[in-house]
Amino acid sequence: MTTAKVSENVNASADQVFAKLGDFAGIEGPAIKSKKITGSGIGCLREITMANGARVVERCDNHDASSRTLTYSIQNDDHPLPFRAYVATLIVTPTGDNSCHVDWFSNFDVKSGTEAEAIEAAKGIYTGMIKAVRKQLAA
Repeated sequence: MTTAKVSENVNASADQVFAKLGDFAGIEGPAIKSKKITGSGIGCLREITMANGARVVERCDNHDASSRTLTYSIQNDDHPLPFRAYVATLIVTPTGDNSCHVDWFSNFDVKSGTEAEAIEAAKGIYTGMIKAVRKQLAA
């Protein structure tokens, strides 16, 4: 198994940051054309259609607002990402009234490309999402 991890500080409250990053149904981004949510809570599925038409189906495996933790996994094998058996976890920890620390990591097997390329792809997703939340919260 390969691990990718991003750890960053954000100048916004942990609750605000988790409300954005931990919202399984609220995912947005420039590469996302559309999304469809099936079900609710733990076990729900989100189907993301990318701008190029490829799709990724993810399942919410754990969502705990009190510990600000989200775990999700990719369910379809025909997705375009370089991962197989992918499971990711997001943890947002308060570091002050208006600051927090974000840990976002995943474990997976490499499906295509090199291990280094797969790690960089995962880290790029996480840093991009954190950057977007900083912009939304002006943090």
